Amino acid sequence: MPAKPVLIGDRLYSRKKDALAAVQAVRNRYKPGERVSDPEDEAFLHDLLDKHYDADQKRGAGIDHFQVRRTTKGSVGFHIIRTDGSDTDFSFMVCLDGEPSQRQNLLATMRDAVKWQVIAVKNKAFEEAGEERLVTCALTGDLVAEDEVHVDHFDPDFIDLATHYVSAQGGWDAFPLLNGLDNTVGSVFADDTQREEWESYHQEHANLRVISIQANLSLRRRGVRRKTV
Repeated sequence: MPAKPVLIGDRLYSRKKDALAAVQAVRNRYKPGERVSDPEDEAFLHDLLDKHYDADQKRGAGIDHFQVRRTTKGSVGFHIIRTDGSDTDFSFMVCLDGEPSQRQNLLATMRDAVKWQVIAVKNKAFEEAGEERLVTCALTGDLVAEDEVHVDHFDPDFIDLATHYVSAQGGWDAFPLLNGLDNTVGSVFADDTQREEWESYHQEHANLRVISIQANLSLRRRGVRRKTV
């Protein structure tokens, strides 16, 4: 399939990869917490935001300036400071990718809702490891440190687990989501009861194991479907 060009304002990139590199170059010129001060960078971000499917909500009362900040998920991205003093972030990947499907949104929301359970598995493993703070990779048997591991869904993997649950509850469209909330990356469940029921189901049915990052990469290179935290 030929590469699809990406237009940001009047800047034409022959591939999405090139457009992403341009966005990252702007981001990397600033440290987290710094204001985007270069007029050309600011103009670029206004044009980039125009591509967001919820751009009007993101602008709100109007944009005073942009900042580079760490997101609630730990990555580094762009933040909008509005003229009324309110603020929000926006995903530059959404700007480049377009509006995600309900299935994509819901899977991401479901994963985020149970992230605390995944983190708890990792924390427990290292608490039980004692002073050495080394755990055994469930795949290789190697001892690995805390910054060398992922937590893996297996038998079933996360996609199969989530898909089975959603199908039993009426399908992807049975879960209304809220998008574009200030300082919230991605979507959240509109119904807290649905979120809580999913968290309970995941707690009961998910099988989680600690594996080394290298083992996880090996699985992905062999085409084994995995998505870990």
